[in-house]
Amino acid sequence: MAAILLALAGCHEPPQDASAKPYAGKEDAKAYAGDMFNGDKNKYEKALSTRAQYQNEYLRTGDAKVK
Repeated sequence: MAAILLALAGCHEPPQDASAKPYAGKEDAKAYAGDMFNGDKNKYEKALSTRAQYQNEYLRTGDAKVK
């Protein structure tokens, strides 16, 4: 009898639905809104691209194939 009660207790799971009320926190600032980029999204994206190129091992070691 105890095993049946334990098995039935293990089958119960509380609902995990999202709450009905909307998120009441503050809105996040854009990554490019700071002093470094002054709200210029293109400048921000170019800086990200340049940074990614410095982390590219093929370009850093000279093994990149030139097209």
